[in-house]
Amino acid sequence: MTADRQRLRGWVGDLLSDPASLPVSFGYGRRRVQGIPTDWTPRMSRRVAAPGVMETVWEGRDPASGLTVRVEGVEYAGHPVVEWTGWLSNPGSEPTEIIDGLLGLDAGFVGTNPVVEHCNGDFYSGEGYTWERTEIRSGAPLTITPRGGRPCDGAFPYFRVLLGDGGLAMAIGWPGQWEAVLSPEDGGVRVRAGQQATHLRLLPGETVRTPRIAVLAWSGEQARGVNLWRRWYRDHVMPRPAGVPLRPLLSVAGTDEGEEFTGATAVNQVEYQRRYAAAGVPFDVWWIDAGWYPCDNEEGKRRWTITGSWYADPRRFPDGLSPVGASAAGYGAKLLLWFEPERVFPGTELAEKHPEWVLARRNQDPGVDPNSVQARSGLLDLANPACRQWLIERVSSLITEYGIGIYRQDFNFAPLGFWRDRDAEDRRGVSENLHVQGYLDYWDALLHRHPSLMIDSCASGGRRNDLETMRRSVPLHYTDYGYGLPATKLDFHRTLFEWIPFFRETNLCWDIEESNRAGLDAREGDPFSMHCAMAPMLSYTQDITSGEFDFGSLATMTSVWHRMAALLLDGDYYPLTAPDRSDEAWVAWQFHRPGDANRRDEGAVQAVRLSRAPADRLQLCLRGLNAESSYVLEEAEAGRRLEMDGAALAKAGLVVTLPPRAGSIWFYREAGA
Repeated sequence: MTADRQRLRGWVGDLLSDPASLPVSFGYGRRRVQGIPTDWTPRMSRRVAAPGVMETVWEGRDPASGLTVRVEGVEYAGHPVVEWTGWLSNPGSEPTEIIDGLLGLDAGFVGTNPVVEHCNGDFYSGEGYTWERTEIRSGAPLTITPRGGRPCDGAFPYFRVLLGDGGLAMAIGWPGQWEAVLSPEDGGVRVRAGQQATHLRLLPGETVRTPRIAVLAWSGEQARGVNLWRRWYRDHVMPRPAGVPLRPLLSVAGTDEGEEFTGATAVNQVEYQRRYAAAGVPFDVWWIDAGWYPCDNEEGKRRWTITGSWYADPRRFPDGLSPVGASAAGYGAKLLLWFEPERVFPGTELAEKHPEWVLARRNQDPGVDPNSVQARSGLLDLANPACRQWLIERVSSLITEYGIGIYRQDFNFAPLGFWRDRDAEDRRGVSENLHVQGYLDYWDALLHRHPSLMIDSCASGGRRNDLETMRRSVPLHYTDYGYGLPATKLDFHRTLFEWIPFFRETNLCWDIEESNRAGLDAREGDPFSMHCAMAPMLSYTQDITSGEFDFGSLATMTSVWHRMAALLLDGDYYPLTAPDRSDEAWVAWQFHRPGDANRRDEGAVQAVRLSRAPADRLQLCLRGLNAESSYVLEEAEAGRRLEMDGAALAKAGLVVTLPPRAGSIWFYREAGA
């Protein structure tokens, strides 16, 4: 860790020690301001914000206009990470001069042959979550930006800059339209990142902010950087409802016919819970998705996309969802309930009672069907304090009344056009900035009022999972694409394991008929489907309404999943095979929990042979083990055990033999534990 912290200092420098070198910059009037200039009388305060967390705050004020700048930075004693956010405020009585190109990160990093590893995010495609390597060369800056105003839509606000023997992991916490430009500079690279377009005057009393920026430095191999990030993320980013670290969760659901949960009723929800419990399923979460609210269209048909009336449909839930939440609690489970508050459809409660809170487009984007949900929906103005307070009160009351344990928020259309249509020429970027602040304030209010609440971030899949959002939530629906495509979703997991380690997966597989035709043993909920669903949160997709559901066939693999999921959260991650989205490959990885003074090493190795992989065996060389120790290995699914020394496992490796469309998990523990 000392070497990594020295590398952080070497690359990042004392970013929070010199006000003129603070990594925030912006144009103001006719000058470019970097950090806080001397004539703005910068002053600094420091405090211990939490054990091992030091907060540094710099503040300054323009003597001419009164514009104030505040930069809040955080350093972590146990991790080579620094974070910061900038704030600009107008405490005066007149608008400010133009603030242009507000950047949350504007700094150079010295190193040889800089290479950027970056990803294209999620956009309902089998090509999503794909990584590229781009060399930073003279005359060829790399620009990364999402599309449409959701931060992971076509781009990913997490990337690495490789600089010789080590590198920097960077994250942009901005649940809107960000942009990062990486350019060659002085034998290294300059990184500029912020909200994509800002050219604005601040009105009296108004404040805008930069994205939250996080930078982690590591020395040595890239796997070290990956696992330093995972450890920091687990310790300081991942939410802790009621102060308790997240643990593995099993979720289930049941609904009658209709789109999404438009067929759900109080009666059938309680009955489905009873059936799961009677089948012996130890579920932790009862999931109710879109469609539980009044959502009739003009033809009297329920459509989940008709959002804007946030209360239970009284025809289906005459007593609200309280009986459903109470029933779930009786089985020791949390009620998860879906919302999409930012999208308002015509004719709903918000559209009718508060049309002044609903933003409309002046001109739709080319190619958008005027009758589509995108075209007909409006954007709820979370920048409006009265609107935001109404939403806080309404949703908070439902959390209490219904007994909601997990608040699931979706966002199914692109907001950028709404924001930009609203802005005047000298106010470009204001609507987005204030909406982002309002969105975060809304979640913070819910979490303050309900400390045990867990929030699920969803946006047409995984399109709004930036760092600022992830500090308050977890992604339980990281994509809308390929739920049942084994090779694709296993490869998607690589990105999540590296950057956002708490996520959800289902045991859905769409290859059953094809596999059976090929002579393979495949059925719904079989062990292979469970091997493709090893994530900290698991959802069953089996239909129990027919009375043919047999939990006994899943019980063994559910036990294996629960044991594995704990290591997915707590262990270091080592991929043991190369990325591949074909069904002709093996997929293998290791999760290793290093020993300390109180416990010995332990971990697990998983190998999956996809349906058309030609080789019947794979040699896996394990990482992170003590070469001088002996390890006891157990394949819990088959009940096999063996013992090998660490040196042999690292060099000769563990040989796994499997038939097509099968998986194997070997748990291990250092002997003597």
